[in-house]
Amino acid sequence: MDPDLLSLDDLPAEARSLIDAAEHDEIAIRDRAERQIDEIRARADRAAADIQSRADDEVRARNQALLAALKPLQERYLREGKLDEALAIRDRIRGLKANLLRAQPDPGSLGGVDAPAPGTSMLFDVTGSEDGIVWGTDVYTNDSTLSAAAVHAGVLQPGQRGVVRVTFVDTLNVAFTGSERHGIWSESYGPWPVGYRVERA
Repeated sequence: MDPDLLSLDDLPAEARSLIDAAEHDEIAIRDRAERQIDEIRARADRAAADIQSRADDEVRARNQALLAALKPLQERYLREGKLDEALAIRDRIRGLKANLLRAQPDPGSLGGVDAPAPGTSMLFDVTGSEDGIVWGTDVYTNDSTLSAAAVHAGVLQPGQRGVVRVTFVDTLNVAFTGSERHGIWSESYGPWPVGYRVERA
């Protein structure tokens, strides 16, 4: 019989003992290596997070300085009657404010937000729009289009970009009343589990 084809059961006890010891050592070596790798990765992740945090702080400080420098520049262009330039600077200022406030991009509607607790607030960078469906007045269903609700509430004008604060409210026993405001028609609706108010941040 070819000795290479012998099974483990056919091995002499001495050989089996040597093989078992080698396999045990291999497992221990690989486990030790994995632990060391995990420790290195954890240290690297912490170091990377620290670097990222410092970079974020530096960028934030730089953006604050840029914002402070742009405001008087915008006012100067306004005084000089250079409206296009002033408006272009205003748009950049709004973008900087949204970044500094760490506002989230417009989600469309807030129906996808996971079970927000009543009283919870979130910031969103939104451009007012006349498009979309809105239910309610002052308090809107969470599946209303945020950009249109912001216009309906008088927080933004159509095409105007700004950071808005959304505060969630319990509306399970509230009926939503439709109305016309600022060129936006909202619809009426019965009780809905989650609603929100929207205001300028």
